Amino acid sequence: MPQPKCPTERKKADHLQLIPCGAPAGSCRGGGGSCRITMCTKIDTYKKRQRGQQQIDFELKTYHRKRQRRRGHQQTVELPDEIVREVLIWLPVKSLARFKSVCKAWLSIISESCFIREHLQCSKLKRYWNPSSFLITPHIPLKPGDSIFAAFSTDIRFYQWSLQEDTRAAATLLYRRHFPAGEFELVLSMAHCDGLVLLPTKTKAYVFNPVIRDVLALPESNRNMRQRDICPPIGLGFDASTGKYKVARSFYRSREYNPMGIAAMGFEVFTINGEESCWRETLVDPPYPVLYSKIVTHCKGCLFYYIDKKNQQNPPQALLRFSLQDETFGVTPLLTDTYPQVEDDEVTITELGGQLCATFFCNTLQQVCIYMSGDVMDPDWNCWHIINFMNCYPIASLGSGRILLRRGSLVFCTNLKSYSIEDKLDIDDIRYLGPNEDNLGHAWEDLCWYDILPYTESLVPIIPRATLQAL
Repeated sequence: MPQPKCPTERKKADHLQLIPCGAPAGSCRGGGGSCRITMCTKIDTYKKRQRGQQQIDFELKTYHRKRQRRRGHQQTVELPDEIVREVLIWLPVKSLARFKSVCKAWLSIISESCFIREHLQCSKLKRYWNPSSFLITPHIPLKPGDSIFAAFSTDIRFYQWSLQEDTRAAATLLYRRHFPAGEFELVLSMAHCDGLVLLPTKTKAYVFNPVIRDVLALPESNRNMRQRDICPPIGLGFDASTGKYKVARSFYRSREYNPMGIAAMGFEVFTINGEESCWRETLVDPPYPVLYSKIVTHCKGCLFYYIDKKNQQNPPQALLRFSLQDETFGVTPLLTDTYPQVEDDEVTITELGGQLCATFFCNTLQQVCIYMSGDVMDPDWNCWHIINFMNCYPIASLGSGRILLRRGSLVFCTNLKSYSIEDKLDIDDIRYLGPNEDNLGHAWEDLCWYDILPYTESLVPIIPRATLQAL
């Protein structure tokens, strides 16, 4: 007789059923009823394994969820405004023009007046470390071959030029503004201050910020009685007490010209982004008339004009100084102990490295003499350098004892330590690149004059909307 098989409980398909274990009855391990013990042991082992696997699965799911949360958190994290600001103030204006559309917070930062001031200071530092950026503006007469006193084209272009060896052969168009034909005729030399450029003409004056592509036409004034005959000297500078930029110019009070008399002159000031959008006459008149044919220089919050000594008894050998802060006048002595003695109008006044610079050419010795003074009120003129060179004048300090001299369309990179000319460049040979030009660009023909200005780009607005919309 076949012996009965011992039934054993086993788990199959997630439910319990009795399955014969195959051992004779009563002989399975544990003896008599121990099949259930064996069954329980196997079930416990299986459950432990299952719980272990479930625990592993749970931990893996938890890990993945935490990782996903961490990834999501990293994607939405935002840099503090202080760090963003510190990065943005060192970027060029063209980069800020792109980044202003990243978010409203960045647009708000870039538009703040304090950010504009900080960005300007960083731009000045970058120029101090690498003073190689210049603006070139070609002036084209309407009739080829005309002199500098003829009518000029009203198509104004600003080209950015760098003295770096790999880029000095070409200048890139930064901004172009075409005014209606006949709006102005005679164009005078430009002036630059903190990224703003003053363009004076015989009839009107304009202030540009080329990098943010904006221009302000200054309002007309009826105070100058000889406006059609002579262009009064005009200057642009910064008033640190108010944080405003001002334009100041002289005007003639009388229409009559007396060759034996002294011209009666007044002064008027226009404040850019000021409360009044008109010219204001100063409370006091200048103590001396000014020469209309000389360029006005800005240095340390003051504008410097040449004194017209005609028909005056014992006029001072000095410059007329106009303070932009309190809008008062003074005189700054000018090279009183040179030998041989030079006349004031033979001296070229510029701002060089933050100091007032006076340069004259000695015909007797065929030398260029450069004097410097850090004090503009009571200057102590020091003979900085004497160069055995042709008649020229400095337009920029290049650092490391190097300056840039100019004579007509020629510029010379001069090493003052070795008393040598390191490089000679002709502005006529530069290729001018525009947005629609090929890689070779073009050279100008029939040019009358170039303005070459040391350039510091800035976000300084000319009108309130300029920084927000014109970028």
